[in-house]
Amino acid sequence: MSINGTDGLGMRLPNASSDDAKKWKVAQDFEAMFVHQMLKSMRNTVPKDKDMSTGRRIFTEMLDEQIANKASQTGSFGLAQIIYKELAGKNAEDPRKIMAAQGAYGATRASENQIEKWITEASEAMSMDKNLIRAVIRQESSGNSLARSNKGAKGLMQLMDSTAKELGVANPYNGRQNVMGGVKYLKQLLTKYDGDESKALAAYNAGPGAVEQYGGIPPFEETQNYVKNVLKYKEEFSQEEVL
Repeated sequence: MSINGTDGLGMRLPNASSDDAKKWKVAQDFEAMFVHQMLKSMRNTVPKDKDMSTGRRIFTEMLDEQIANKASQTGSFGLAQIIYKELAGKNAEDPRKIMAAQGAYGATRASENQIEKWITEASEAMSMDKNLIRAVIRQESSGNSLARSNKGAKGLMQLMDSTAKELGVANPYNGRQNVMGGVKYLKQLLTKYDGDESKALAAYNAGPGAVEQYGGIPPFEETQNYVKNVLKYKEEFSQEEVL
């Protein structure tokens, strides 16, 4: 989904193996090593506990290592960012985007129960038809909270980075944020088109500009199929509720 244009439906996870991502990993590893040595030096300034067991010493060393690794991953000290800029140059990928991609790999795919909970929450918060939300999620991502399209749309409702930012979604791979943001945008489109679901869905897929240009659903095969599929899924979900 994109505010400004169409978006393909092919799904893939983020590319966390690019040259910039590798340079970011090197920078993180260096910061982790630096912080680990700093913690070790700090401990050496404290009088030794003669009664400390071998097991406790090993645990303390492991704890220091974990603290160092966590600090490098969250950017707590900022050293990794400085090193990364030197390695990758001024045109390098923003490390926050790389961390988002790494986060997607490390995240757990949301369960159906979790997704249903977010749908219910968004539906009640924005007075939206739950079946329409379910249908959009099925069409956009097949319920995969870690989905990423070949155009960069992310998460359950396939938000582009620019769209996510406008909607206040900090992390598109956070399922709750993604659904709340996507439903918020869909609600805006329904309001814009006086409740016309077909036009709102067409705009969700192809952008409001395309809908306005053609006075309705644009003559794009992808968008026409998109609208047809979402409305079909909505009807199926409605029938399931009746049964």
